[in-house]
Amino acid sequence: MTQIDPTKVATTITALKRKPVVSSACIGCGACVAISGDVFEINEDGYSIVKDLPDYEGKDVDDSISACPVNAIRWTK
Repeated sequence: MTQIDPTKVATTITALKRKPVVSSACIGCGACVAISGDVFEINEDGYSIVKDLPDYEGKDVDDSISACPVNAIRWTK
């Protein structure tokens, strides 16, 4: 019987996690921060950036993506 290597499982899970990204199209409106301030913040230049978190699922990112007036936010792996 083949056994599953826990290290490979953990590596695969990490690789499959999605992360939001903000493109250079961002105009700094702050809608994403208002909706999901635990994921997004405004940087010193006035544009949205993604906070470094271990997991972004269940954090209203889809709502932030929908609310972005210039479609600057998307999911990536």
